Amino acid sequence: MNKYKVAVIGTINKDSLIFPDGRRQESFGGVLYSLSALSSLGGKRMEIYPVCNLGYDVYRHVMGILSQFDNIKLAGIRKVNRKNNHVVLNLDKNNERQEVLRNRVPVLSFSQARPFLDCDAILVNFTSGFDVGLKTVQRIRQDADGLIFLDIHSLTLGVRKNGRRYLRTPKNWEDYVRQADVVQCNIVELSLLAGHKIRSTEELREFGRRVLDLGPKTLLVTRGEKGAAMLHKQGRGFKLASRSGIRVSGFKDATGCGDVFSAGFLSCYLATGVWSQSLNFANRAAAEKCKVSGVEEVFKLLRRFSTSVV
Repeated sequence: MNKYKVAVIGTINKDSLIFPDGRRQESFGGVLYSLSALSSLGGKRMEIYPVCNLGYDVYRHVMGILSQFDNIKLAGIRKVNRKNNHVVLNLDKNNERQEVLRNRVPVLSFSQARPFLDCDAILVNFTSGFDVGLKTVQRIRQDADGLIFLDIHSLTLGVRKNGRRYLRTPKNWEDYVRQADVVQCNIVELSLLAGHKIRSTEELREFGRRVLDLGPKTLLVTRGEKGAAMLHKQGRGFKLASRSGIRVSGFKDATGCGDVFSAGFLSCYLATGVWSQSLNFANRAAAEKCKVSGVEEVFKLLRRFSTSVV
């Protein structure tokens, strides 16, 4: 059995979810969703190395959570003398959310990432939007041999003075995308990059080609209930593959579905090397996530999965 090493670069957030009925749930999120999903889906064939800064106020608690996973190695986590990122998510009845950010840990340095550049894959997941700077990502691209998977995610979120987060087009998004082999975003984030709302498959295909022309081999676009799409370089051309959304009985919460999707795709691709199979698996894993709320339940749910169920 081949063993794969995956580094996960991003931020672990303290999350407060406030539901439409006023119920409040305290949890941890950010790349903790990615780590939990990779741990359960990758199993014994995967070693996972989180690379992040943790605030002193949550360090002991989070390290206690992570130490329960045998395949998650903790050498890349640094305790910092700041309070940890705290995200307050107000969810409405349509599962739309308003997000407020409190506190910030420092941006990751290249020296923190350097020990993990020999990994088979590096997942850069922008869970705060300022997790890691462009120059560091460029140096990672220059020195790393493995697959670089970039989740646009919160790179499209700005922060107002009161901490309220808002959608905006990042000025240097093209430079970030140039460093990646695989790029993931949802349809709203893709529309922000395009500068207009993407309404049709043809518009997705047209702008997706522009993204791939920057250098990546593959663009993954999650579309919520409508499923997901993948634009992939094939020879001198491109191929668009789509997967329909999967009906979920007992829906609870979509928070973290994008993180589970990327974890599902990576774990399947590293095991099989098959792009279409990895898309299928990621789509199924993300749908499963909707059945639970909170990162603590993700591992319990997904450990029943394996790439053999695709």
